Amino acid sequence: MANGQGHGGSTGGYGAPPPQNPYGQPPYGQHHYEQNPYEQNPYEQNPYAQNPYAQPVPPLQPYPPRQPQAVPAQQAHQAHTAPQQPYAADRFGAPPEPGAGRPGGFPGPAPRRNRLAVLVQFVLQWIYAPLWILGLVLLFAVLLLADYSGGGPDSDGWLKVNRSFVPPRRLRAELSGRPEHWERYVAPILARRIAAAEAAHAAGDGEVRADLGRVMRVGLPLRFYRGLGAAGVVRLAERHGWHGVASGTDTGHVRLARHFPAPAALNAPSPQDPPAAPGTPWGPQPVRFAPLLPFVLLLQVLYVPVYGLLTCWVSRPEPDHWDRWGARWTVGPRAFRAEFTNSPAAWDRHIRRILERDATRIRAAAARTPGTTPGTTPAHRIQLKRATYRGAGAHQALRIAAEQGWTLDPAYLPDPANSLRLTRPDLP
Repeated sequence: MANGQGHGGSTGGYGAPPPQNPYGQPPYGQHHYEQNPYEQNPYEQNPYAQNPYAQPVPPLQPYPPRQPQAVPAQQAHQAHTAPQQPYAADRFGAPPEPGAGRPGGFPGPAPRRNRLAVLVQFVLQWIYAPLWILGLVLLFAVLLLADYSGGGPDSDGWLKVNRSFVPPRRLRAELSGRPEHWERYVAPILARRIAAAEAAHAAGDGEVRADLGRVMRVGLPLRFYRGLGAAGVVRLAERHGWHGVASGTDTGHVRLARHFPAPAALNAPSPQDPPAAPGTPWGPQPVRFAPLLPFVLLLQVLYVPVYGLLTCWVSRPEPDHWDRWGARWTVGPRAFRAEFTNSPAAWDRHIRRILERDATRIRAAAARTPGTTPGTTPAHRIQLKRATYRGAGAHQALRIAAEQGWTLDPAYLPDPANSLRLTRPDLP
């Protein structure tokens, strides 16, 4: 073509005939290609024919086959925390096998319940649950009027109806059985329990370890995570910094724990320092109006039982709510004289009496328990309430305790406005 867009023409440049084909093939025109695209090709072969040198390609394996040997702890942790897709098989194929093992030794989803049984339970619970609670209230009133002094089941045993109650949020998860529905149901429950445990740790709760750190524990029953499995609950807990703990033979619960390190430093005065000024956190606190104390002593006979009854039914964010608020409106028989007179000598005698009482209790408990491991010195811990040193001050209580060998417990942050936590080696 004369316009230079074809292969015609005798001049070079664009539009000139292409260079000589080393394999003698005709030009790649459409009509030639349709006739015989591989004409005069010395290596002529079907491009889609089987490669004579091809071998079956085995499936890729990111890791070599595992050998029966111990797996390092770091590698096991990485395998346990690796990203997973637990719901792919449930969405596009067969559901996960109930009770199948998961990384870390935690079981998978439990067998599903019958859908008809779940629906019947959900409908009938609105009838039998109120009747059950009413029966418990009447039984409690009868036992109270009959002056019953025998033993009985704990509060969880009295209120077992809560275990058989299916809330509407769990109904969808029970009927569908899909792990994502169970995860949406159990995630807020787990978050609330973890938040409550961390608040309890901040208030001074927890099991003290040898490194002075404290361990908090949380448990969930099987009815909360049936379709997700313990492995799924552990995966959710790891987002909050918690880890799973082996439950042993208890397959109806999943156990979680978290280790909180000891405080880096204790911002507290030394017993040898000058006395703290009144009104400061470590100094003496204002006492209540003395003529009002006898009325407080009489009215607390009614106030304390009512407060205890309310706290049995109301869940509060602070586990030490009584120490922070309830004790502010009561006065103990031992502290009545010290607070009524507000005498430094009376406060000192009261503090020494409380320390001696706690030491006697520790000696009695040590006499009932077997001996400790040779070469170790057990540490005993006590807690002095604010009412014990209100008029004397936390610093004065610390100075009196130091005379008897007590020091501030390094496992807790000092909180002189509410309590003092002390420790000392084994008592003589």
